[in-house]
Amino acid sequence: MKKFLLTLLVAVAFSMAESQPFTHDGFFLNLAFGIGGQSFEEKGTDGDFSIDAGGGSSELDFKIGGRVVENMMLHATFLGVRTAGLDVTYRGETRTYKNSVEQMNLYGMGVTYYMPMNFFVSGSLGVVIFALDKANEGKVDATSDRGFGFQFAAGKEWWVSDNWGIGVEAALTYGSADDQNDAGEMSGLGINVMFSATFN
Repeated sequence: MKKFLLTLLVAVAFSMAESQPFTHDGFFLNLAFGIGGQSFEEKGTDGDFSIDAGGGSSELDFKIGGRVVENMMLHATFLGVRTAGLDVTYRGETRTYKNSVEQMNLYGMGVTYYMPMNFFVSGSLGVVIFALDKANEGKVDATSDRGFGFQFAAGKEWWVSDNWGIGVEAALTYGSADDQNDAGEMSGLGINVMFSATFN
C-alpha cells in the first residue's frame, strides 16, 4: 500500500506539471453520484439467521490521482453504496426493518482509461467494509471485518472547460467480508447509473 501511495504521489506531481487543455494528461479528480439497485446478504455460520436487503440504492464515488501513460489515470478510489430496508430472519421468523440502512464502503486503488470521443472504462480493487444501521439513527448496529471488493465502471464525458468534463457512467460494485463477530459472511452487489464530474 505504501508503494502504491508513493507511485500515486509521483504520478500526480509529474502530471500536474504537464497538464494541457482538453487532454487526459494531468492531475485527476473524479466525483460521481447516482442511483440504482443493490442486493445485500448475510448468512449466519450456524444457519440460525440470515439478513437480506435489496432494492433502490445510492452511490457516491471519489477518485483522485494522475496520469501514468497517455489517457490512463492511476488513482485512489473511495466509494459507498447505500440501500434501505433489511429483512432479518432468525430461526424461521422474519422481521422487517423498513427504516434500516446498509452501506458497502470500498477503499482501494484503480485505473481509468479514456478512449476516443471521451468514452472511458474504470476498474478498482480494494478493501470492503459493510455497516448496518437497523433504525437509521446514525448508529452502527453491525459491521464487518475488512474484506475484498471491486468496481467496474464505463461511461462517457463531455468537455465543459479546458480541464473539466461532465458525463454519465454505469458502475457495478461487489464486495464480500466476514461479520466482525464471526457470526456470518456479508456480501453485496450494486449496479448504479451516475452523473460524473472530472477535473483533468
